[in-house]
Order: sequence, then structure tokens, then C-alpha cells
Amino acid sequence: MASKWHQKKNKLAEIQFEKDLLSRPDDTTQEVRGLNDGESELFERKQSKEEKKAAAKAAREAKRKAKQASDDNDNDNDNDNSQQQANVNLHDAASLALEQTKQLAAATTSLAADDGLNHDASDALAASGTICTFASSARLVDARSRDVCVRNVTLQHCGAVLLHETDVTLNHGNRYGLIGRNGCGKSTLLKVLGARALPIPRGIDIFFLSEEVEPSSTLTALDAVMSVDEERLALERQAEDLNHILAELANKEADGENVEDGDGKTFEEQTEEIMESLNMVYERLDAMDASTAEVRARSILRGLGFTHEMQGKLTKDFSGGWRMRVSLARALFIQPVCLLLDEPTNHLDMEAVIWLEDYLSKWNRILLLVSHSQDFLNGVCTHMIDIHQKKLQYYDGNYDSYVKTRDEKLENQWKQYKWEQEQMKSMKDYIARFGHGTSKNAKQAQSKEKVLQKMVRAGLTEKPSEEKPLNFKFADPGHLPPPVLAFHDVSFAYSNCEPLYTRVNLGIDLDSRVALVGPNGAGKTTLIKLMAGELLPSMGDIRPHGHLKLGRFTQHFVDVLDMTLTPLEFFESYYPEDSREDLRKYLGRFGVSGQMQVRKMEEMSDGQKSRVVFAKLGRDCPHILLLDEPTNHLDMESIDALAAAVNDFSGGMILVSHDMRLISQVAKEIWICDNRCITKFKGDIQQFKMTMRDQLEKDHDKDAGKLRGDASTLTKSQDAKAVKPKVTKPASTPAQLPPKTPQVAQQEPSTVAIETLKIDDDAATATTVGASSTGSYVPPHLRNVTSSGGGGAYVPPHLRRKALQEQQS
Repeated sequence: MASKWHQKKNKLAEIQFEKDLLSRPDDTTQEVRGLNDGESELFERKQSKEEKKAAAKAAREAKRKAKQASDDNDNDNDNDNSQQQANVNLHDAASLALEQTKQLAAATTSLAADDGLNHDASDALAASGTICTFASSARLVDARSRDVCVRNVTLQHCGAVLLHETDVTLNHGNRYGLIGRNGCGKSTLLKVLGARALPIPRGIDIFFLSEEVEPSSTLTALDAVMSVDEERLALERQAEDLNHILAELANKEADGENVEDGDGKTFEEQTEEIMESLNMVYERLDAMDASTAEVRARSILRGLGFTHEMQGKLTKDFSGGWRMRVSLARALFIQPVCLLLDEPTNHLDMEAVIWLEDYLSKWNRILLLVSHSQDFLNGVCTHMIDIHQKKLQYYDGNYDSYVKTRDEKLENQWKQYKWEQEQMKSMKDYIARFGHGTSKNAKQAQSKEKVLQKMVRAGLTEKPSEEKPLNFKFADPGHLPPPVLAFHDVSFAYSNCEPLYTRVNLGIDLDSRVALVGPNGAGKTTLIKLMAGELLPSMGDIRPHGHLKLGRFTQHFVDVLDMTLTPLEFFESYYPEDSREDLRKYLGRFGVSGQMQVRKMEEMSDGQKSRVVFAKLGRDCPHILLLDEPTNHLDMESIDALAAAVNDFSGGMILVSHDMRLISQVAKEIWICDNRCITKFKGDIQQFKMTMRDQLEKDHDKDAGKLRGDASTLTKSQDAKAVKPKVTKPASTPAQLPPKTPQVAQQEPSTVAIETLKIDDDAATATTVGASSTGSYVPPHLRNVTSSGGGGAYVPPHLRRKALQEQQS
């Protein structure tokens, strides 16, 4: 038993412990807060390089201010008020420019506590019926990350679950093709990503091509493309302001004026600070390749089919398809870290599709596209994402590799499933027979029962589910004697326009399988309209058979549908003599089955609407099918079903499409619409594609030294080669040496220049600075500076010393 002294000591210790416990902060509450808000609340975050530099600069500033205050107390010298006010104004202007520049560095350091969401856009999506949920992490999104990784994503649209607890992973440098059945949620997922309804690092800028550019009476196609790069325009203005401030400082220093600002910074300190910001702006412009902005914009527009005259045309004068091309050019020009494209080839001709395929195949950032063209996916994609059973399944390789891997995976799954089922059946039979027999058999049955339970706990292989195949079918229209549809010396021209066709002669029968190809604007759709009787020829005669019935699928197929009705109600209004059960079976044959039949068509995807139109087309029993871009919104399975239905069709077909795989499946002849006539191509579609690709390469090599734009052209004569200019080294005066000009001015002008250059040895000292495609960025105010000594911006001392060493050597 303890003595009274020990009891008293223990009691005092308990009282002191309770006081200490009440006085210190609650460790439990602090730990819970750390779990909710992330580890950054408990541990000090590691400072970045920019933050360390800013902290060191702030310490130096505070030290200078303290020293200046002590000097002011010791010395009672008064400065001139007007001079002091001028310096203060100059300091304010410099501070404003510096604050704008520091936003570049702040983008990588001040977003540590960002959740990566755009809450306003997410709320707008939720209001429209699209709801996206995901698993939030205790750690916040790192703004410097270049990959997208979101766990347990669930996506709903109008009450239908499209994705359920799946992972969204997009790695930098990969080009993904998103595929799946119509209505599975491909376009909805792109909308969610484009609206940042998922946590995406702020360092990843996203461009989602969703709508055409707005018609404008002031912007041309070229201006609309270049105006999208707002960051480049802001940086160029910022560089001009900083150079102007440097020039004023240098001039005051040369005149012997006092240039100290209100904080007591000397001339060297001010110039060093501004030059640091200016170099940061130049580095960003170099990364953006801003010196060749107009050249890149014109090259992209030309690749998408815009001639030089069309590039200077106002956007309000273009049709919707051409304005969509302008939007596509804007997306390619801005070069975002993550580019989202939904059916980018829908409004392109075959030549533009080939160019776009080559362009995107070199994309070295994140690309996620939805396309129905297997040939396009094979040429562009490095990875495939398949939406299957509300999950995202990732595959390496292009579309052909995906098909091979998927088939092998499905075959192995079938083998594993059958083996497990056979093993389970055998063990269950043994247990049922000998479970209550002799002791030896009973022990074996118990052992097999344990093995069976272990297999169930470990997880059994799911039975592979194969989606129901589509079965498009066009009914037999009956026989018509030829000629079914004939053109005799047909000419056509729209009012106040050049003729599209001149003296065209052709004939179409029930065994015709023709694919029309050619550039946009050559008259492919117009020829379809002439066949359908929607347009009348300017000259000549079109003679259809008296009993000919045409079935036409247009690019604006939604005009045929009533969006307020369901597919079943729509068919009942057109075919009241058919029973409801027969209509259900017929719609199901074209992939419109189940709940889709009783859903309003305004809530359906474009691919599902296309199926309804094809179902109506097959129900009408036409003799000749006129198909104008039928694959624009169909999935792969629907395109294969359409090809099989056309091959089984006993009537004729005229096809306008850029889908080379469909053309190779159904077309027996290829007609080229160009130069006001219709000519037959001798060969198949693959030979035509190779011919087009060779022609594009020849045009590229031919125009490699030309800039088709407002700027002049740099011509090179074969007899007299251009002489490399001799650049006079600028003087080492602070006010006349622009930053970064030593490495720009000494480069040989590239194939792209702002003015036509005729260079002689005698006139080499007055060389105009061009826009080099490989050199560093030249700001706008320096692009017309001659090397003979124009007034440029200030060069810091270390660059001056380097220039002097080069002169002495």
C-alpha cells in the first residue's frame, strides 16, 4: 500500500495532466480535418522554384526598404518633386506589367487547392439532364499534372445510366478513339469532359469542338481562326509594354536623370526585374510558336479546303458545314493540351479527310475523338476506348488491333467460362451422389464442396455477352426495265453562279452501285437533288422511269422526323394499316428496340435517329437508294449492317460518302464530280485514296517555299541562289540592343518571310527581319527593325558582355 505522500503526488500529477489535456488543441479534431482536407493541412507543402524565387525577392525588397529608411533619416536631401512623380508613374506602369506577367508563373503554383471542376458548367449540365458523379480523393488535383485520371465515374442522361463506376484515364501523348453503340454515351462523355464536370488539372486546357463558329460581318475565316488564341495576343501586347518601359528607363539613364522608383530600386534592379518578366513572356511565346501564327492558320485552313479567296471571306457568307470547318481549324490552331473531337470528318470531303488524318497522326498531346470511320481511326489513334456494358475498356493500338485483341479476349473468356461451368457441374454431381455414402466417398465429397466454395469466393468468370446483331433490310422493289434514270446533255447552275455541270450524260439502272467522290462544292449533293427531282436542270433532259420510286437519305435527315413523337408513334402515323406488333418487330430489326421505341426522339442520339430514318426508308420499298453521307452518325455495327443490306438489295444505289470502308464494301463504280463533269475512275477506292495522297504530297512540296496569304512570297531562282545576308552586329548601347535579337538576326531567313527579299552583298546591312519558322519569337515591334541600328529595347549586362566578347573574337 502506497504512503500518503505517494497518493498525494499521484493525485497532483493527475490534476496537472487534466489541465494540460484541456489547454492543448484537440488532436482528434485536427486528424479528422486532415483526412477531409488532404495532407496539405497537416504537412507543409514543398515550395516550387517560382515560390522560392518570390520569397527571396521579397526578403531582398524588405532589406532594401529598411536600408533606404535609415538613409533618409540620416540625409535630409530633398529630391525634385516632378522628377519623383515621373519615376513613380513609371514604376506604377512597370508594376502593372509585372503583375500581368506573374500570372503565368502563378498558374502553376497558386492552384494547389483547386478541385479541378468548373462548377457553373457542371450545374448547367445537370439542369439539362446530364449528371456525373465520381469518387473524390482526400488529395486535391495537382495543377501541374499532364494526365487525367478519375475513379468510379457514373454518368446519367435524362434518367438513363450510361456509365456506372468506371475509370476515366487519359495520358499525355496518347491519341484515343472512343467507340461504342449508338446511344451508349460517347458524345455525352465528351460534353462532360469539355465542361470540366470531372476533376481535371487546371494546367490542362481543353478544347471541345461542339458547334460551328458564329456568323460575323466583321471577321473573316482567317481572323476567326487567329482570334481564338487570346493568350498569344495578350502576350504580344504585354511584350510591347515591357519593352516600352525598358526603353524609357534606358533613355532616362542615358540623359543622366534619376530613375529610382518609390521603393528605392536602382536602374539595374528595375531592368533586371522587368527583363526577367520579359524573358518569361518570350519563352511562353516561343513554346506557342507565335512567330508563325498566320502561316499555321493559313496552312490549316488550306488543308481543310479553304482557298486563298475563301480565307478572306466573311464567316456570315459561309454555310453551316463550312463554318464547322472554321471551328475545326480553330481547334487545331490553338493546339490545346486536350483536344476533344466528335465526328470531325462529318463535314469534310475526301481530300480534307486525308489531310486531317495526316495532321492528327502527329498530335503529341491528348486527343480523344469519336469517329465512325475505321480507316480514319487506324491512321490516327494509338489507343482505343470501348464503351461496353456501361464500362470503359481500354485497348492499345489502332482500331484493327482493338478488333483482334477484343476477339482474342472474348475467345479466352468463353474458354474459361466453359471450363469453370464444367468443373462446377462435375463437382456438384459428385457431391449429390456421394455426399451421404461411405465414409471415404463422403470425405471426398466434402473436399470437393470446399473446392467449389473456394472457386465461388475467388470469383467466377462472367458469361460473355454479345450484343444483338443489327439486321438492316431493304425490301425487294420489283423489276423495272432499263433505262431507269437517264441524263441527256444536262447542264446546271445556280442563279448568278458559275455552272456546276456542263453537258452531262449518264444512266442508272437497278444494278448500279455508284460512289460519288470529289471536293466540296463540286456538286455531289446537287447531282442527288437533280436525280430526286428537287432541282431542275438549266439545260438538257432528265428522264426517269414512269414507275420509278426513289428513297433518299440526306445529311439533314432530322427534317423527316417529328422530334415530339416516339419512333413507334411516328411509324403509326405513317403506316396506320400495320399492327403495333409488326411495327415493333420492324423497328427492332434496325436496332430501335425496347425502351428506345417509346422514348421521344428529341432525347435520342443522332445515331439512333438515323436508324429510325433508315427503318422508314426500308419500309417505303424504293427502287433506287440515294444516300448522301449516311454514315455521319452511325456506329460501326450499324455501318456493317447497312453495307450488308445494300449488298442484298435488288435495286440501285447512288452513294455520297467519305467513309472509304463503306465505299469499298458496296460500290462497284467510282464517279468523280469535278471540273463541271462526271468522270469514271479506273480503280477501287484504295487506289483513289493513294492517288489523292500522292497529289497532296506533290502540292505540299511545290508550295513549300510559298506563303499563300496577304504577305508576299519568297521566290528562289534556280539560276541565282539567294545569298545569306550579312548581319551587322548592333552596338552595345543599352538603348539599342533588343533582347533576343542576337540569335534571331543572325539566322538565315526561312522559306516563309514577311517581305520579298532580294539580297546583295552591298545591301546586306539593311536586311528585314522575317518570321522564322525555326528561330525564336520576334515581337511585333521588332519585326521591322533593321540591323543597321534601329531603336530597340534594353539588353541586360550579361548579354552585353557576351555580345562584346563575340565582337572581339
